[in-house]
Amino acid sequence: MKILQICNKPPFPPQDGGSIGMHNVTQGLIDAGHQVKVLSVNTPKHFVDINNLPKEYRETTQIEFGFINTDIKALEALSNLALSNRSYNISRFEDKSFENLIVKVLRNQKFDIIQLESVFLNYYIDSIRKNSDAKIILRAPNVEFMIWERMAQEEKKTLKKRYFKVLAKRLKKEELEAIRRFDAIYTVTQNDLNIFKSHACKIPMEFIPTGVDVTKNINIDKVESEYPSLFHIGALDWMPNKEGILWFLDKVWKKVSENNPNIKFYIAGRGDASWLDVKLYKNVVLLGEIDNAANFIKSKAIMIVPLFSGSGMRVKIIEGMTLGKAIVSTSVGVEGIIHNHKQDLLVADSPKEFIDALELLLKNKPYFENICKSAKETVEKNYANSALTDKLIRFLESL
Repeated sequence: MKILQICNKPPFPPQDGGSIGMHNVTQGLIDAGHQVKVLSVNTPKHFVDINNLPKEYRETTQIEFGFINTDIKALEALSNLALSNRSYNISRFEDKSFENLIVKVLRNQKFDIIQLESVFLNYYIDSIRKNSDAKIILRAPNVEFMIWERMAQEEKKTLKKRYFKVLAKRLKKEELEAIRRFDAIYTVTQNDLNIFKSHACKIPMEFIPTGVDVTKNINIDKVESEYPSLFHIGALDWMPNKEGILWFLDKVWKKVSENNPNIKFYIAGRGDASWLDVKLYKNVVLLGEIDNAANFIKSKAIMIVPLFSGSGMRVKIIEGMTLGKAIVSTSVGVEGIIHNHKQDLLVADSPKEFIDALELLLKNKPYFENICKSAKETVEKNYANSALTDKLIRFLESL
């Protein structure tokens, strides 16, 4: 098959959950003998210079970028709120120059499948249909409106809560209308698939998780692990991560650090972290963006994932399990991930549950080591990228 993969942000380098998911699809299909061309939005937030990408990657993917300024602008957002009933989340991705780039590609090449990596790109479906007879597929890494519904539910400030509710309502309307415009959809979690089905979406759908082989060429055998230690890795400018980290620091970390005065909590990830004043907390180390995520994960002991909003699959949890890490996560964090509570990770939703789970891992090293071993085995059994790619290929060929 010849596949055009249209991405809402650069899929390479694969350094966060979104880019890892997109890149694993690209590489899996190429490894299976299919031809993939990547066409990606380039944004100020995730800007990538094409000249800095490896030559082999540029050649095998024929990657092209089109710049869209998706930055949130206060006046634009206010105008949208007051004068429009459109989803501001989606409208920021609508750009005539990127549309022209898609048309140019389609007029020069013929494809069997055109895969959009986000519902935010549904604006371009009309132009794709006019210039191609390929099947148009949505890979849905999240049910986007669920993220904002949960954020509105968790928000305590009245005005912000109302604004989030408006965003969620508009996004839900447009997202559920948009998914019916595709020829097929596949989600990364069974839960997200069920949500789409519950809204009477009748097109072909499949559940295909994100694989883990993105780390296959990274040599981490010589990296020493600091036990005991805690860490979090994720986009620091993503609101659910910000919300979860602050909750953890205020509700959990103070007690854990009192009980374990020498332990450190490391926070890593790209994006603006000016909202976090680590001087207010004991033994918290803010590293920001790091060069090698696998080495960082391997070098620490316990991953914490305190998420209370969001959708889709947390790829960093899969990556952490692959690298043999003990993980403590909320129920929202592990949604859609195959796991056994207390066997290959621990689920905690209240401060007390989080504290108890961490104390168990910190005080009982044999139990900690068993969790790490079981986590790695569970991921290798259920998330091998080659097997998931085979499932994806069967789904695409059936269309």
